[in-house]
Amino acid sequence: MINVTRYIDLDKISSELDAKVVSMMQMDASLNSSIPRSLREPIEELLRNVNAYYSCKIEGNSTEPAELIRAQEMPDIVEDEDLREVKRLLEVEARLSQGDMSGREASHPETLKQLHHDFYSGAPEELLKIKDEKSGKEYDLVPGQLRQNDVTVGQHLAPPYEEVPSMLNRFHEYYRLDKVRASQAMLSAAASHHRLLYIHPFLDGNGRVARLFTDLYLRQAGLGGIGLWSMSRGFGRDTEAYYKALAQADMPRQGSSDGRGALSDRGLMAFTEYFIDTAIDQLKYFSSLLDPQALDQRIDVFFDLRCKQEMIIERGVRLPKLHPGTRLLYKELIRGGELTRSDAKARLGVEERTMHTIVKQMKEAALIQAPPRKPLKLDLSPSSIEILFPRLWVV
Repeated sequence: MINVTRYIDLDKISSELDAKVVSMMQMDASLNSSIPRSLREPIEELLRNVNAYYSCKIEGNSTEPAELIRAQEMPDIVEDEDLREVKRLLEVEARLSQGDMSGREASHPETLKQLHHDFYSGAPEELLKIKDEKSGKEYDLVPGQLRQNDVTVGQHLAPPYEEVPSMLNRFHEYYRLDKVRASQAMLSAAASHHRLLYIHPFLDGNGRVARLFTDLYLRQAGLGGIGLWSMSRGFGRDTEAYYKALAQADMPRQGSSDGRGALSDRGLMAFTEYFIDTAIDQLKYFSSLLDPQALDQRIDVFFDLRCKQEMIIERGVRLPKLHPGTRLLYKELIRGGELTRSDAKARLGVEERTMHTIVKQMKEAALIQAPPRKPLKLDLSPSSIEILFPRLWVV
């Protein structure tokens, strides 16, 4: 790897940025501890959709959130390639959430190659043909294989392909978490996100791999709230600002006062500040979104509409009326987690027939999971997301 600053040291950052890093870590810990276990799994599943949507949007994917949700509700729907791309990324994110990386660190070259392999596995042949914009030459992309030719990405001339393997080995030595102090994990996460994109190890798909890597890196660094908030959403809400910050870190050193490496320390500082500010912005948004009192009020709004049969979705479809007891059961499941049918019936104080109606309606509305002879479990229906989690998809 060319000689570059590993990450901005704590003694070189401003007191303001230092305070932001501390605040960000505290906000993550607070969010992680405040979410009921019953809500965590469905929210993390929802956020994987959000991550995949925004990460692909950054690369020019035209899929709309409604299309992604509809495709999950209707598995037989005809899908275009943009939608299939988002779903492939979603599958990789699901595996990452289960810790499926063979125990390797996020920064390990084999982990990076596996992320790339998993994303491109199943892609159609035509997507594996990559045309060089400058020369017009076409290359074959092999999932998980490092690039075998030199590339230019916008204004960035990526390092020679022959150097990529050794650069990735050095990358791992720089950013492996057993060599990074806990107090510097966020500074390391910011720098490693840029440095991986700078290396541009693959023929295509580097942006999506880098964002998958960063999520995994933050999770392995001990940020327990990852999965409840999203860096990709922050990057994707203002793509121009994201690319501008990356370009600043791409700059060569600007004189003797700008660090000792080949790249600008001031540029890396600017990207680090952007990265931390983006994390804080997303943590603030998701913390407010998941505030118990505010969420309880939005739940009331949703069930007011559903129980009065006043909720209308796309194409003017009016959703069926729900029994008033559905609201009570939903809140009981949030507070107490999974419930057997008998426990739920006792808490609601209803007869067997009424309980059967409530469960049937909520299952059909995708508000709960109710497998036979198993406890009732909270779920998030597509129709509830817009009210319970407003502005989630807004750019």
